[in-house]
Amino acid sequence: MVGCFGDVAWIRVEGSGSHLNSDRLRDFARRRIDEDRGQFVIDLANCPGMDSTFMGTLTAIAQEMKRRGRPGAVEILNANERNRQSLAKLGLQHLLRIDETGQAWSRERDLVAQNVTHALPASDLDRHERIEMVLEAHEALIKANAENRSRFQDVLEYLHRDLESNSA
Repeated sequence: MVGCFGDVAWIRVEGSGSHLNSDRLRDFARRRIDEDRGQFVIDLANCPGMDSTFMGTLTAIAQEMKRRGRPGAVEILNANERNRQSLAKLGLQHLLRIDETGQAWSRERDLVAQNVTHALPASDLDRHERIEMVLEAHEALIKANAENRSRFQDVLEYLHRDLESNSA
């Protein structure tokens, strides 16, 4: 679910953040970034967990914002312990601003809770496009933290092979 006010896009994840909804997040963020609207608040209050593709998508958004001179433009709110641990394990706390205290955006929280009503539209990625999206997310994780290479090397190899076999 999404609500925008000014340059801020408030994205409330309903259910798990996964490869199944990462493309919607990526496409929405790209449009906002292209419009030079660059603050993203990711509300994980209703998100029990995230997979590596989703975290890689968040990472890629933050990397693009940093590249454009807007570091800290992706903030994570209301992360449960599991989500905080997942982000920390991948070394993303230096790239994503994670609200540990629950104090960030305190005035906006109630307003947003009432007005975040627009669901991001589903996209129709074909198999090749979906593989590329998952690959891009994992490459962002490795770029963010070199230690992630060993975690995702097998995934990258598999995805590259899958792309090559689909291209032939």
